[in-house]
Amino acid sequence: MTGSAGTGYDFRERTYDRQAADKENEGDVQKISIGPDITVVSKGVYDTLNLRYSPKLNYDFVDDENEVDHQLSVGNERLLTSRWSLTLSDDFLYSDDPEASSSFFSDGSASGSTGQDQGPSRDALSRDLSGRQYWTNTAGVRTSYALLETTRIGGGYSYAVLRNEEGGASGSDSYDEYDKHSFFANLTHGFNQHWRSSVGANYTRGLYDEPPPTAANQPAAAANPDLDEYGASLGVDYVRSVRDFFPAKYVVSETQYDGESRRDSQSHEWSVGWDHAFDAQTRLALGGGPSYAKIQGLEGQWGYNAYLSFMKQYEHASYSLQADKRYETQNFSGTEESGLTDTYNVRANMTVQATQALGFDFFGRYSWESEMDPQGEYLDALGGVPSTTATGDLTYDTDVYELGIGMRYSFARWYTAGVKYTYYVSDGQLDTDQYTDHQVLFTLSATKELWHW
Repeated sequence: MTGSAGTGYDFRERTYDRQAADKENEGDVQKISIGPDITVVSKGVYDTLNLRYSPKLNYDFVDDENEVDHQLSVGNERLLTSRWSLTLSDDFLYSDDPEASSSFFSDGSASGSTGQDQGPSRDALSRDLSGRQYWTNTAGVRTSYALLETTRIGGGYSYAVLRNEEGGASGSDSYDEYDKHSFFANLTHGFNQHWRSSVGANYTRGLYDEPPPTAANQPAAAANPDLDEYGASLGVDYVRSVRDFFPAKYVVSETQYDGESRRDSQSHEWSVGWDHAFDAQTRLALGGGPSYAKIQGLEGQWGYNAYLSFMKQYEHASYSLQADKRYETQNFSGTEESGLTDTYNVRANMTVQATQALGFDFFGRYSWESEMDPQGEYLDALGGVPSTTATGDLTYDTDVYELGIGMRYSFARWYTAGVKYTYYVSDGQLDTDQYTDHQVLFTLSATKELWHW
């Protein structure tokens, strides 16, 4: 059992390109926080239990309000036999910060999920609605069974829920509430020391709490936003040596909506790549191929997908660069900005451990998201005329830029102090997604092992 106690001061200032008088302080935060963090890890011969609870008492000087945030993560992995494992997990979050991390005095860069080994991660909610109190809970079960020495089959189920603080109607000032049921299955097989393959399938059922308002001449069923998502993948890897392997993969995904408020869509991606380790500290992975996107009632669009990852480690420093381009479906961001999206992402990270006690972190990222069938207020921002020819003819584009620098200092055996500055720019076409954020976060924490048995 490990215990931590932390305090912090979070200052955020948001400036909209077109600031409305009645929303002068929207997105601003001047918050002081204090709270414990308790972690329990129990390892047995056949199972491992992880429990973490992090309540946080906040006082916000902007709203002159007190509030308590909660984060609770539970995971249990058990070996039923020498070949069969079962993992259970639950991840609960009550907060007003969609960027909330697993611990309020950490660097804030993580999404707060329990991780792949403990179950599915939380959905990435829109940062545009930061400051709206909400809660999410994601519970999951997964299993894996080794059929043969080089053959493994697995599967699982997760249930996720998003609710606003008072459970009210979804709208422009709150997240769109939903329940999400997800199932997946996969099979991996190694033919020999050089060839291996994988196949996977997944299904998601999304149920939204309330449909959007309907026109007087439009039946309620037509505006039903509930959906089904289907996906499948097939991969073959050629392993040339310990340092080199060449993956090839095909991925297909499709979304079908119950109502008529959004058109069905599908995407196909083929890719081949190269993964190479130059040495124990340097690794490069790159690949890509053609892609095809199709929206119901429109002509399809051919494009491409690509990825690049480079990592380098030194004795006291490390840096990495990641970039990718792909089609993806975003239906669970909590806003109407959903559906098939063409995305570009680039991120660079650098960590320097100057001394045993003093460390620095630097990062920067850029992303471009092009919603290929905008609806609702995103369609209205483009003139309110839906596309009737080809997929991608009418798009809602958003650019995001982010830079950050952090410093952490450990002292007196148990204590860590930190400061981080983040500069964030969202450049969309609505008043609500055209803004600049400045954040300064000061933290002080003490961590100690409380009990070992």
